[in-house]
Amino acid sequence: MNPSDLDLVHCYFDGEITEAQMLQLERSLAGSIELRQEFVRISILDEKLSQQLSKTVLAGPTPTPTRSPTPSQAEIRLPKAPSTAAPNQAASWSSIVAIVATLAMLLIAFLVGSNRNQLSASQEIHKMRKSLAFGDRFYRVDVEQAVLPSKKQPNKKQIEQHDERRPPKPSLEGAKLYVRGTDAFVLMRFLQDGTPFVTGSDGKVGWAIAPNGPVRVSQDKQRFNRDLPGHEHSIPLSNLSQGLTQIQKAYHVQIITSSPGDAGDEQDAVLVATKKRGERGPSRIEIQYASNSGRIAQMRFIEMPYGPERLTVRLTLIDELTLLESFFHHSHHHSSDHQVVSDDMPQP
Repeated sequence: MNPSDLDLVHCYFDGEITEAQMLQLERSLAGSIELRQEFVRISILDEKLSQQLSKTVLAGPTPTPTRSPTPSQAEIRLPKAPSTAAPNQAASWSSIVAIVATLAMLLIAFLVGSNRNQLSASQEIHKMRKSLAFGDRFYRVDVEQAVLPSKKQPNKKQIEQHDERRPPKPSLEGAKLYVRGTDAFVLMRFLQDGTPFVTGSDGKVGWAIAPNGPVRVSQDKQRFNRDLPGHEHSIPLSNLSQGLTQIQKAYHVQIITSSPGDAGDEQDAVLVATKKRGERGPSRIEIQYASNSGRIAQMRFIEMPYGPERLTVRLTLIDELTLLESFFHHSHHHSSDHQVVSDDMPQP
């Protein structure tokens, strides 16, 4: 949380914020879950202070219709307890003690609530990870948005720059992704004419089958997962379990549950993860899942880095199935006479 943003929050509650600062505060609140939590906390404390101080410390002349600024911590001074206190002074002293006690309880409640949410998030992520441990899953990839965020945008040649042996990447829109465990995957993308471009790994060997040219293989099992966004920030779409671990480390997590349905029904829930300051990766991740089993139905990645672009990608579970072991080997996806070359050896 940026200290300057926190100053804007205090200016707001002190009634000293300008119109330009208000716009900046709104933008900062929209982009920072920490700042929103702090805003709510200060709002609660400010309201309690205003109510109590208006009855005690600030009692006196009739206040004007405008709201009195909330005194900062430096301005609040507890009066010394006199040896012979008048009844009204004793009442004031008791009220101020009550204010301090109220603020302490509110702060404790805020901290306990935050800790409970973290514990809940950890438990839910554990359930999701367990649900991914067995079986094969088939996902559809949809690209909702693709933007070039930098002021100095690359030209078309820079965007399509690639190894001479690698043709330009087909779009991820409408791609099919098959995943087994943490290392085996098959990604099917399609050119504009419907021709498939298939990459994958059997957990030991990475491979790529372009529409033209030989099949390329590598002993680096993760060599071709670069065709999926997220791998450079430890959130690869081909290894959701690793992505969940990174979410716990680099994101603020909240769990939103739906109203319970009939007995025995799976209760839907949504995990919302907002990137911490200084971390890399998508700015926000939304996971729709069944809270009872942890089964993930859909994942949405907002502003996910992918080369020069920032994508909003949706990964939807289509089926849970049992595939042949050979499905994740390159030979399953091309004819036996197709040339196979090693990507680990220099090409002549």
